[in-house]
Amino acid sequence: MPPHRDRNVYAGLPVKALYTFKELAEAVDFPPGKLRRLAKLSGVELVRSGRAMFVPLSEIEEKIPRLWKSILAAERARHPGSR
Repeated sequence: MPPHRDRNVYAGLPVKALYTFKELAEAVDFPPGKLRRLAKLSGVELVRSGRAMFVPLSEIEEKIPRLWKSILAAERARHPGSR
C-alpha cells in the first residue's frame, strides 16, 4: 500500500496558494502523474521556480471545476459544521 494511504489523506492540506503536484495529489488521493496529465490536458498554467513546478489553486478552480469541488468537499468533511 502506498505510504500516503496510511493516513487520512485529507488530514493535512495546509492553506497555500501554490502546491507541488505531489502535495496536491496526496491531498486528493490521486496519482501525481495522472494529476499532472489532467492539469496539462485542462490547460492549467503552472508556476515554475527553478526546477520545481507548482499548481495554483486558482487554476484548478477555473480549469478543473470537478476537482475543485472535490477539494472543497474534502475540506467540508475535514471540518464538519463549517460552511
